[in-house]
Amino acid sequence: MRKIIDRIKELNEVLPEVFLVDLLYLLAGELVIWFLVPDKQMCAVGFFMGVVYSIFSSVHMSFRIRKIVYGHANESKTLLIGYFIRLAVMLVLFTVLYLFHIGDLLCALIGMFSMKVSAYLQPFTNKILSKKGRLFSRPPVCPHNYIIPYLQYLTEGRVS
Repeated sequence: MRKIIDRIKELNEVLPEVFLVDLLYLLAGELVIWFLVPDKQMCAVGFFMGVVYSIFSSVHMSFRIRKIVYGHANESKTLLIGYFIRLAVMLVLFTVLYLFHIGDLLCALIGMFSMKVSAYLQPFTNKILSKKGRLFSRPPVCPHNYIIPYLQYLTEGRVS
């Protein structure tokens, strides 16, 4: 388990905390669905697929941002292509859920909000997990670890 978390941290330090919040969001949502929704199976599958899409989007964005900062890729082109890839995956997900009657589209959309919830809660989860010394905690990050490579990238003559 530690190796997997370390590999995820290599991509982006906050991803393990984001995944933890996504998992808690999934569990809370599935419990609400279990007790309050009449069509449990359709809604539960849709919600689950929405959270899976959210995790995919988080990882995909991390790859794209890392490619820009460390791989010296064209910012606008890389971000635009990444946006269209995530949009295409979302449309395919909605299409599959709708055509095959696998899951509820509204529940899938609500599940996709887990990315927003985890992004907003990440500073709080970081504070809680670093105090407790949990598996996800990390040493304090020096901002120049991110700023200096990006400034070097900007000053290579491409950007005036």
